[in-house]
Amino acid sequence: MEFLISNDSLFPSTSAVPVSMGLDVKEKNLLKFLGTTFLPPVIIFPYLSRTFFPSNNLGFLGFLTLTYLLYISIFQHVLYFLKTRILFKTDLKKYGEWAVVTGGTSGIGMEFVHTFGRKGINVIVVSRSVEKMEKLKEDFESKYSVKCKYVQYDFNNTDATVLSSFKKSFNDVVKSCSSVGILINNVGLSNETPEYLHLIPESDINQMLTVNNFGTILMSRLLLPHFVERKKGALVTVSSASCTHATPLLSCYSATKGFGNQLTRSMFYEYKEFGVDCLSITPYYFVSNMFKRSRSTYLAPFPSSIVEPCLLALGHVPECYPYWGHYMMGTIAWFYWKTEEGLLGIMKKNKARAEAKMKKK
Repeated sequence: MEFLISNDSLFPSTSAVPVSMGLDVKEKNLLKFLGTTFLPPVIIFPYLSRTFFPSNNLGFLGFLTLTYLLYISIFQHVLYFLKTRILFKTDLKKYGEWAVVTGGTSGIGMEFVHTFGRKGINVIVVSRSVEKMEKLKEDFESKYSVKCKYVQYDFNNTDATVLSSFKKSFNDVVKSCSSVGILINNVGLSNETPEYLHLIPESDINQMLTVNNFGTILMSRLLLPHFVERKKGALVTVSSASCTHATPLLSCYSATKGFGNQLTRSMFYEYKEFGVDCLSITPYYFVSNMFKRSRSTYLAPFPSSIVEPCLLALGHVPECYPYWGHYMMGTIAWFYWKTEEGLLGIMKKNKARAEAKMKKK
């Protein structure tokens, strides 16, 4: 889950040596929440069932039910780990020599760019700030023995003339490259703070719908014909865990992320016959422009903890939580029937804190 409207301002390099992780206040509160709401019924129910209904083995039935649910969760996790880490290794260069990254001048987009550089893959960055892309290009090519090109475009601008000009410029750049094989649909934005839908400025709503939805469709349609013609390619959409369950006060943002998630996981099956691997990733919090932190934590890691396992999952699953901590959170949210009510309380507190900070400025 991310917060902040800008996806383009430079963020300190995530490739630096990571700071040691530890539990912060949010994580301690999560543990308290689980300890007081989730675990007691799980532990007590089988015992009470056996105590009060010894003759019909409800206690044993409860134990079997719980064991079965845990088995499903653990089995899925182990299977995912085996497929993406041990049994099958994804060779990114099999897709092509170039990768396209939208919103690549900051946060997780920049981490994708540098990851490709370390793996010897050239990149094409699409973003709105020429100055930032110039700086990224200079930094990228000085560090790695590969090339970086860029195309300027503001995904919020759907003027017919501007859009036509961008499509031509982008297609010309793609044609000038030997083989473009990977697309990272990363560009996106959210409401600045958790907010009720009717109180979000109309301009912000329009931007979220345009950038998050239209931007994903636009880039996918530009590159999919190229992938299909070559009979190979990879498309990754950076969605959000906020779309995997109801997320109050992030209703519009999570809905737009749900659009990208549903689109991409459907394309996983739609384009498999053409040799194109599609993957939607649904991370929770991570250090970025939308969630600014001076250090990583167990539940809010640096983008590198998301990018590497994400690329390993390509071709094996249609969607995933790449980071293990987010996988655990998503599993808990799936099992627990009051997740949305708990999130509403958390979001209200986040909203109050953000408004208090804004008043102090």
